[in-house]
Amino acid sequence: MRRITLNLIAFACAIATPHLACAQATCPPSLAVEQKASAPASDWTVTYSGYPTALAGVTIFDGPPSEQASLVPDREQTTADSVIQTWKLAKSDRGYWLQCEYANTTAQVSQRLPGDVSRCDVTYERNVRFGGEGRRVVKSVNCK
Repeated sequence: MRRITLNLIAFACAIATPHLACAQATCPPSLAVEQKASAPASDWTVTYSGYPTALAGVTIFDGPPSEQASLVPDREQTTADSVIQTWKLAKSDRGYWLQCEYANTTAQVSQRLPGDVSRCDVTYERNVRFGGEGRRVVKSVNCK
């Protein structure tokens, strides 16, 4: 019954007129970054790998990310090929923030979620990891 209700809500959001549209947020799949490095000494040359800055991680914060109040997901579900983390967001005067992290850079982007967002789902590849930290590949981010 709950799945039917959520599907009906999603359908209503999809057909709503623009002034009644439901708030949604997601992370950009990549991030344009310009890096500038300084050689440690004159006998060193700086080069750049050119690797893409693909979405590599998501954090939900209670308040601005600068306050470092990251939230633990309320639920984690594992399927044959995915890991789905869900945050349930009650009303908050501080507001909630979505922070998106990217591979091959230390740059991150974040935005305050609209006040009517009550849930964020992040889906990761279950059996694919990358980097020295063994991070999972992000398949999708959906806050609604």
